[in-house]
Amino acid sequence: MALGSQLRTYRHKRDFASTPEPGPKLEVVPPPAHAGWRFCVQEHHASRLHYDLRLEIDDVLKSWAVPKGPSLDPDVRRLAMATEDHPLEYLTFEGTIPEGNYGAGEVIVWDLGDYEILGDTPALRQWERGHIKFRLQGKKLKGEFALTYMPPRPSARAESSAKPVENAWLLTKKRDDAAQFGDRAEDHPGSVLRRRGRPAPARASLHLVAAQHNDPPLRPMLATLATKPFRDPQWLFELKWDGIRAFAHCQNGRVRLISRSNHDLTRQYPELNSFPEPLDAVLDGEIVALDADGKPSFHRLQRRMNLTGKAEIARMAEQVPVVYYGFDLLRLGSKDLTARPLVERKEELAAVAWSGPWRYSDHVVGNGTGLFELARQRGLEGIVAKRADSPYEAGRSKLWLKFKLQLRQDVVIVGYTDPQGSRSSFGALLLAVYDAAARRFEYIGKVGTGFDTATRAELLQRLRPAENAEVAGLEAAPRRFHAVMPEVVAEVKFAEWTPAGHLRAPVFLGVRADKAPEECLREVPRA
Repeated sequence: MALGSQLRTYRHKRDFASTPEPGPKLEVVPPPAHAGWRFCVQEHHASRLHYDLRLEIDDVLKSWAVPKGPSLDPDVRRLAMATEDHPLEYLTFEGTIPEGNYGAGEVIVWDLGDYEILGDTPALRQWERGHIKFRLQGKKLKGEFALTYMPPRPSARAESSAKPVENAWLLTKKRDDAAQFGDRAEDHPGSVLRRRGRPAPARASLHLVAAQHNDPPLRPMLATLATKPFRDPQWLFELKWDGIRAFAHCQNGRVRLISRSNHDLTRQYPELNSFPEPLDAVLDGEIVALDADGKPSFHRLQRRMNLTGKAEIARMAEQVPVVYYGFDLLRLGSKDLTARPLVERKEELAAVAWSGPWRYSDHVVGNGTGLFELARQRGLEGIVAKRADSPYEAGRSKLWLKFKLQLRQDVVIVGYTDPQGSRSSFGALLLAVYDAAARRFEYIGKVGTGFDTATRAELLQRLRPAENAEVAGLEAAPRRFHAVMPEVVAEVKFAEWTPAGHLRAPVFLGVRADKAPEECLREVPRA
């Protein structure tokens, strides 16, 4: 499309003799050689305050008005109304549009930087398909985002005069290291091009604080899946708890629980909101629901996830109480313990006054084969082996190994088939894992068992439709299916990986609210 025709609407709406906005020069302005594509967010005090997000695509700025402003909170979804294309010169426009002109009011550049498109599909093609995935590197906004077109839905009432919205999109933040729960645009005031007074400090995100003690952002140390347990006096062996990973930020008896994906879980588990003693520490451990035999049950824990009402949470806390098994100590008082050997950290951890729902996750030294057999006899998930001298290092490590009695895999739901026979809601779920090297999702098969009727209905409510499923390997999927946004994470158990890289005989275990889609990497046991 010619540049002039792309900017026709922009020119038609403006009288450049009376507005300071830049007129389109009708020639391409190439980006700096060192930069990627450019973006800006402008704070626009028009008839109503809003924020304009603009992405450089196909030599113009594709633009969306975001009424409440973009957010770094992955739990927040912002309405974004598509507007006319703007010229590239608008990237750094600031000024006051006079009364009587379109969009009259003050405009400042709230954020500015580069961005990159995620996946193999070009930006313009993603825009045409109605789903754009991108990573921002701005002064205020960073990390991965997505813009998704919301097709107009006709009114359910025939007599309604309301017109379907034709230009509505949804702006969402992905769960990554840049996520900040509770973040709002108004927490970061001011222009990034000029300083007009000192901007107010951003509100402290819940995942960065423990009561009033500031802790750095934490990423968990993760174990590598291995094949055969062993004996070695230089290793500690622990039971593998079938729950959800959480950091416990403790101070003066109060506790704030943060998931491995930086999600605040404190409100979800009120029985863990206080510690038996005035402990000042950061613990790493697992939130677990126990069955009648005292064994961890992920199925029971599912009943505690995704609750929102205070009364409902309190009722379920009585019906399905949880416990916290602490297996590591990252900070004690003002001392950072992460560089110290694991065996020393656990000595400090064992000395904590454990009681009530707070429990110490003990270990055995050297005898991994014996503990693995005990886990088998008691029907547990497996064990974890940890080098006794290992420091605490974020990310996947070979200094920590996990051995499972049954193969399990975290998966992302990318589609579903229609129900057949006696099934309701859907037939099977299409599953994928994340290929970090290719930055895309990869199809690994479908699962049709492990659901009851209520679970099927709840799942279908959580899945948001997508116009296209940009997932590698979908040629092996069923011919007809409904694509959904790759947002919902689940866990399945299965017999083995097939030669084609698919799951054999998978069974659905439950939704994993504590993990992000990009964390669902293919797990193949290492020798």
